[in-house]
Amino acid sequence: MDTRGDDECRSGAARGDRDAAPLSDGREQTTRLSRGRVLVAEDDRAMRELITTLLRDAGYDVVEACDGAQLLDRIGDLAGRLHGRNAIALIISDIRMPGLTGLDVLAALRVAYWRTPVILITAFGSEEAHAEADQLGALAVLDKPFPLDDLLALVRRTVPPC
Repeated sequence: MDTRGDDECRSGAARGDRDAAPLSDGREQTTRLSRGRVLVAEDDRAMRELITTLLRDAGYDVVEACDGAQLLDRIGDLAGRLHGRNAIALIISDIRMPGLTGLDVLAALRVAYWRTPVILITAFGSEEAHAEADQLGALAVLDKPFPLDDLLALVRRTVPPC
């Protein structure tokens, strides 16, 4: 796991908040629909940037997270700002991350009755991880390395771009 250079992600600089604009009363409005907003959580910076670039080039609004805790923070922040659970159209998360894993986050979302589709990615694709992801309702689990075209096709079938 490569966490070098994640200071900009931890500080929020890579959050993908460029679509927010302040209103006169201090609240924020969004200029893009959430239907094309994808939240990408990956602790390996190079992999996160690769997926983020792929999705942005395909017309998606991407918000980044460096680990499971930050993923939950991003979800809460977007849901609060955008008044609801449909603030994020899709989540792509690594399974193995420091602190909360992608499976931990998926379980927490399902306990809270969030039905946002989740694609999990992993370099450690055991049968147990796949079975748990399936039981928790993951849309898919992709084992690294996977063809980027496969990920993009899955994303496009799940949610249209902005």
